[in-house]
Amino acid sequence: MPVFYWFIFGAFLSVSTASAQSLHFTFEGDSTTVPYLQDSLRGISGIEFVPASGEWHFVSDRGPHFVLTNLRTLRDFGDASHLTTLQRTPYWFESIRFDASGDVFFFADEYRQVTSVSVGRRSTNEQRVLLKVPLPADNKGIEGLAITPAGALWVAPEAGWEGEASLSRDTITFFRYRSPLSADPKVERFRYPIKRCLFAQKEERYNGISEILAVDETRLLVLERCYDASPSQRRVTANLFLATVDSVTHTLTKTLAFDFNSQFPGPVCNLEGMTWLDAQQQTLVLMADDNFSSGKTQRNQLIFLKRRE
Repeated sequence: MPVFYWFIFGAFLSVSTASAQSLHFTFEGDSTTVPYLQDSLRGISGIEFVPASGEWHFVSDRGPHFVLTNLRTLRDFGDASHLTTLQRTPYWFESIRFDASGDVFFFADEYRQVTSVSVGRRSTNEQRVLLKVPLPADNKGIEGLAITPAGALWVAPEAGWEGEASLSRDTITFFRYRSPLSADPKVERFRYPIKRCLFAQKEERYNGISEILAVDETRLLVLERCYDASPSQRRVTANLFLATVDSVTHTLTKTLAFDFNSQFPGPVCNLEGMTWLDAQQQTLVLMADDNFSSGKTQRNQLIFLKRRE
């Protein structure tokens, strides 16, 4: 093979290998229940850290949008002095993501029988709606948003879109908008394999993707969570997967990155928020939604995981 072709082949191989590289996390004891801060930091369904400003954004599925700054340690998350802004909104947030290239936020919202994705400078009435659809099943709307370094937007439903939220379906559809800020954004569809929760009750059996997060242009972290509400159990099971894009087949393949059922000590709570702690993506932060309640699985649980390649 000529030297030129060896060079092209070697470059292709190195890119392919990097894209397919596995990713794992370990738990090293960084976990706490965050005390209720002033103005009720509760019902948190989405979190996002913006490295450039040092701001932490927490959004609730009952409207509030909290901004905290100067968080350095796990203990800081329970200190009310770090709360700098509280904005009350008419939205029921499920996820929040910041796009540095466009200096805008993307929000996932679920209210009554409608779920949507919108974009704006902040959580105000000036948001532009990107996607708005009826709920495919009770309390099963859009839960996950991810922004890649190049500005592509990924959208994940909790249990599938209309016709997909069914125990007979083992794959659901993720949406990708390569240019979500364009006047007429085009959507691409990718098939994602989902494991249903046959041990759970009623609509919880459909399983739940509670959040997604970009690693790079071809890899996503996907948080899958099941809730067994039966009186004898009252437990949450959760797994974190690394999903890799196949642009030829328009599918996502997944490998296990962290098993909360075996690698995390104690009960796992209702995990819903996920973001990177640092721009280098070495520490992952997850937060549970306490559902304005209190109990073994209903707490403001905050978990740090360390990245291991």
